[in-house]
Amino acid sequence: MVGPIFGNPDMGRNYIVQDCVYAVILNDAGEVAVARTPKGLVLIGGGVERGESERDALHREAYEESGYKIDIHNRLGIASQYVNNFAKGRFRLKRGVFFLCKFTERLGPPVEPDHELIWLTYDEAYQQLIRPFHRWALEIGVMGEQASS
Repeated sequence: MVGPIFGNPDMGRNYIVQDCVYAVILNDAGEVAVARTPKGLVLIGGGVERGESERDALHREAYEESGYKIDIHNRLGIASQYVNNFAKGRFRLKRGVFFLCKFTERLGPPVEPDHELIWLTYDEAYQQLIRPFHRWALEIGVMGEQASS
């Protein structure tokens, strides 16, 4: 399954497909874990490195961006996002696989110094996430959690 595609490609550009994984993480109060970065708010996650499984990549990214171990519960789906960086001349189609997860154990501070873990209400997160495919996954994840409660 390909899933929805967000954003607008700039015609005539060569887009590189980047495989990514992201976590929709909710606490017991129903708040959403997001990472504050210099570019804005994003779900925890990122690129899958060569030879890495989706789950291994998500465990690594969660630790790097939050300092926590996670339990991966279920796969929410796949969505893609065109990302145009005209300043750097980089054009990517980020293919994201999204999972519903929970934090389990704090291992230490985030490895990535420009990422700060913050908790937001669903509405705050939905309004402030900078990537539409992250908002899509958040909606799917929260609907699934409410249905299973």
